[in-house]
Amino acid sequence: MNPQSHLQILRTQLLAMSRVSQRALDYSVKGYQLHVDFACHAITAGDEIVERDRRIKNLSRGAVNEGIANALDFRFAFAALSIATALRTIYSAATEIALSTMCFLEDNQFERSAVLEKKAQSVNAAMRLCTVALFERDACYARTVLRNHEWSVQLFEVGNCEPHSDRGIDPQRNFERTITRGLEEVAKQTRDIADMLLFWLEGSATSSAVAMSNMRHLSRIAASTHPEEDAALYVQSIRDLNQKASQSFSC
Repeated sequence: MNPQSHLQILRTQLLAMSRVSQRALDYSVKGYQLHVDFACHAITAGDEIVERDRRIKNLSRGAVNEGIANALDFRFAFAALSIATALRTIYSAATEIALSTMCFLEDNQFERSAVLEKKAQSVNAAMRLCTVALFERDACYARTVLRNHEWSVQLFEVGNCEPHSDRGIDPQRNFERTITRGLEEVAKQTRDIADMLLFWLEGSATSSAVAMSNMRHLSRIAASTHPEEDAALYVQSIRDLNQKASQSFSC
């Protein structure tokens, strides 16, 4: 399989994984907002997420091993690793939110939290923008995610500073903390995805450290799963990427 074929399949896998994670998050958020148990819809694709993550890592490795002609495609091969990891984490966080909502609704009366609902809407919107940016190959959507992230951080800080009930740690507060923890994780991962999209599409130096860590990750995979001559080819590909990345980040 030639490098372009690897890259085409890689993008298809990444888009499919993004849609699965987005759907899981969307169901989880709607379940919380509407006080409805949507866990049966949100957590049905765990095996698919794991399998797509595995395929993406293999395809990234394969594309680099075959040799990639330009810097943009090189950056995509490495960005895909971080994006896939973030999508898998988002799916896990969405699962936690859905299951927590399901368990809470079984035995407790739901109290609305305006701040928490705003947080949920914010991270869900960010995830959708990331998916659109990936599909359209449009950095504008990624930049929007990064601009909105600062507002999201402030929103989470406001929620964390809200006065707690005099009753102490009750089920409602525990539930809200669990949901907040999941949403904060999603917010962090969508920011990482936006960073890596900008690294791919524009050669943004802000994510170069993540890309370099991906190089080391792929090098370890090559050394552990391929014959000696294959690993040597891989090391040469890494050197080529270092040169192309330096060109991308130069003024």
